Amino acid sequence: TLFRSTSDLENFDKERHDEFKKHEMLKEHERREYLKTLDEEKRKQEEEKFEEMKKKHSEHPKVNHPGSQDQLKEVWEEADGLDPNDFDPKTFFKLHDSNGDGFLDEQELEALFSKELEKVYDPKNEEDDMVEMEEERLRMREHVMNEVDINHDRLVTMEEFLKATEKREFLEPDSWETLDQQQLFTEEELKEYESHISQQEFELAQRAEELHKQREDLERQHDQLQAQKQELHQAVQHMEQKKLQQGIPPTGPDRKS
Repeated sequence: TLFRSTSDLENFDKERHDEFKKHEMLKEHERREYLKTLDEEKRKQEEEKFEEMKKKHSEHPKVNHPGSQDQLKEVWEEADGLDPNDFDPKTFFKLHDSNGDGFLDEQELEALFSKELEKVYDPKNEEDDMVEMEEERLRMREHVMNEVDINHDRLVTMEEFLKATEKREFLEPDSWETLDQQQLFTEEELKEYESHISQQEFELAQRAEELHKQREDLERQHDQLQAQKQELHQAVQHMEQKKLQQGIPPTGPDRKS
């Protein structure tokens, strides 16, 4: 079961990455479609605003490499309120093993990155996309798991954690590339996604057309039935009148003719 649930979780992470990529492509698709509706001057203003927002978003304090000593020390000092000179990996592990089960699980790991993410993302800023923040959190967690989780059970033991703090990368990590420094999709992928969208739109329009026709057919059938009922009613009335004229008593549910 552990193996199955581990692969289920891996699939879930992959789906999250795929959904994020679609989110980014849809954003770009909608932006380009909107630009097409503007005149040249407005388009230029919109493009300038877009570049300005990108620039604003990229101007943030240095993001520490997830899982490095610098990153953990910052949590120790700012979140735990402890003296950075007293930093101790064993104590750090116990402090952040919130449920005390002897492991750092994925949620406990992801909670460690909040300080780093706050440097880049602020929900009050128009240029910061919170969907991107969650993707960044996922990437950070996956990165640390790859470095630290030796037996790939998606849990970090005290032993695995302490072993990781002895590596050179823990003390001298490479700089961390945030999402805004990366190409999230190619023009090819965007074109493919756009054709997928237009195919879906075409199918929806077709379905809507079919439903419209079905509705018209039903309305026509309803009108025909109403007309038939009306004709029948008139024919019955006509017969009753004829009987009256001939002196035959009218037929009804309680009368025998």
